[in-house]
Amino acid sequence: MQYLFLDESGNIHKNSSDRFFVIGGIYTNNYTDIKKSYVEINRELKEKLNMDFETELKANYLNMEEKMDIVIKLQEMNGMYIVGIIVDKDRIGIEIDETHLYYNYVIRKLVDFMIAKRMIKTGSGDELQINVDRTSMKIEDINSLEMYLKTHYNIEKAMRFKLDVSYWDSRKNYMVQIADIMCNTIWNVASSEKPNGMFRYLNRHNKLKICRLNRIR
Repeated sequence: MQYLFLDESGNIHKNSSDRFFVIGGIYTNNYTDIKKSYVEINRELKEKLNMDFETELKANYLNMEEKMDIVIKLQEMNGMYIVGIIVDKDRIGIEIDETHLYYNYVIRKLVDFMIAKRMIKTGSGDELQINVDRTSMKIEDINSLEMYLKTHYNIEKAMRFKLDVSYWDSRKNYMVQIADIMCNTIWNVASSEKPNGMFRYLNRHNKLKICRLNRIR
């Protein structure tokens, strides 16, 4: 089974002052070990921050150094990648009002990128479960993303892999919490003065896979 856990950072709507919008998180076929490793990282950080262990550790509780340290530590695990797609609103050529339609589109472009990079396997026996945070992903119709992706891949592209979309409360899912931290870190770096150098620093294990969407056609 292949798992893709996603969250979003920034705001894609035309009225938002954010220049960048990011959808990102982690891709893994090693769910159990990745979760086990993150639970230990999570516990260590909560002890450091004097947080209750039952409280969700969100990205905005961490400084940039702490978030970057998590990115680097997770890349040491086998069977996982940190992934993201960066939308530059100054370059996409349109002003976005109906945001839920474009969230679905941006997720599809990220999956396209991952398929092209041969990260996601799409054969008849392959399965991909996409997991998103229901508390922050701005998708109006809870079934629209799955229908949209299945129509594109299984019908239009005639790909034979099985695809499902699940929605989770991040407070109850450690893997979605990882996606929150990874996505927020990518957004912070993209919004920084020297993003290219910071991305190179974070990608020391070659497991940080980022694509950019500079034009919506």
